[in-house]
Amino acid sequence: MKQNLTIHGGNIVTPKGIIENGTIVIEDGLIVDIRPSSTGRVASTDYNAKGRLVLPGMIDMHSDAIEHEMQPRPTSRFALEFSYYELERKLVSQGVTTIYHSLSMWGENTTNDFRKNQSVKEIVDSIWKLRKQEHLIHHRVHIRVEMTNDSVVPFVEEFIDNGVIDQISFMDHTPGQGQYRNTDVQKKFIMERQKKTEEEVMAILEERKTRTKINGEQLQKLADLAYNNGIPLASHDDDTIEKLDMVQKWRGTISEFPVDMEVAVEAKRRGLYVVMGAPNVMLGRSHSNNLSAQDAVKAGVVDILCSDYYPPAMIRAVFLLYNQGLGLTEAVNMVSLNPARALNIDHRTGSIEVGKEADLLIVKENQQSPVIEKVLVRGQVVCQMDYLSGLTAASLKGAERVEA
Repeated sequence: MKQNLTIHGGNIVTPKGIIENGTIVIEDGLIVDIRPSSTGRVASTDYNAKGRLVLPGMIDMHSDAIEHEMQPRPTSRFALEFSYYELERKLVSQGVTTIYHSLSMWGENTTNDFRKNQSVKEIVDSIWKLRKQEHLIHHRVHIRVEMTNDSVVPFVEEFIDNGVIDQISFMDHTPGQGQYRNTDVQKKFIMERQKKTEEEVMAILEERKTRTKINGEQLQKLADLAYNNGIPLASHDDDTIEKLDMVQKWRGTISEFPVDMEVAVEAKRRGLYVVMGAPNVMLGRSHSNNLSAQDAVKAGVVDILCSDYYPPAMIRAVFLLYNQGLGLTEAVNMVSLNPARALNIDHRTGSIEVGKEADLLIVKENQQSPVIEKVLVRGQVVCQMDYLSGLTAASLKGAERVEA
């Protein structure tokens, strides 16, 4: 059944600017017209967005949230299907309309069962089946290949051959380089996350240093297979110019979380999409004491923000940067059009343009903070939040009587 909707009077954030008091016409899930005014007859089924911003739905290209949803505590594990549906309810309320579930493949020597090869395969298969069923948002899969997982290659080859993954990244968490150049930071992180003693963690780190890495020929084979199948490839925690050379040899197009400004500047100069974490923006620093995302944005080297480990930071980071002086269009593009381009899906989503899917957010500003009121995916309202304005005097008296 064809669904039509018109949104009137909103300030529409497009890739190139803001259309004030504009109109968006949606037919059968697609944007068919964008008008610079809200004149014309308003039907009872239309939506009045006067005084609100209309933003494109956010695309989160790197999120560990599904792992945390399945295992919120080290000894508490929930089924994937339950976690999948609970997570998407959270994500849609946070303005994420396309999620790339980032699944790490550490191999059989990890203590995290979710990151073992066979476990990841089962999760990927389940997500593929679930995304075909009823859903609120678009679900995609981002496979993170740990370079010390020398048994991972056939699994990834199978994923690519079967067309069940949408992004791939190569990462190396060997102590002493990359994200954990400072091993004290890595030691503290593991101690706090896994509740281990310093001696236990030092033994883990020493063991990790001895692991055999995937050889260069195998990595290149995976990179070529991804490229030939149109799957975007990213590097992870680039800390040297030489690593950027490898990225380009792999025909990768994305540099995730460069660890210092020199590498970020060079990655940008080479035409790679530079990705930083929205939580880093919100906190004003990296949780592992690497490059500050705010500093990188000010230097003009950041293209994309992702949630990394905390999805609520996405829209908050956009408005924090906006309130610090960055153009709203530029800030919004970092969580919509730019990731869509990097992931080769900008032909259908990522911005408010005629012909694209109507993945939209209706947002009001409350004391410079964003408040999401309505979320549309393919033109259908999938989330609506009507906020109460506060307790009235009568309700306060009623509460006092109940307490008494």
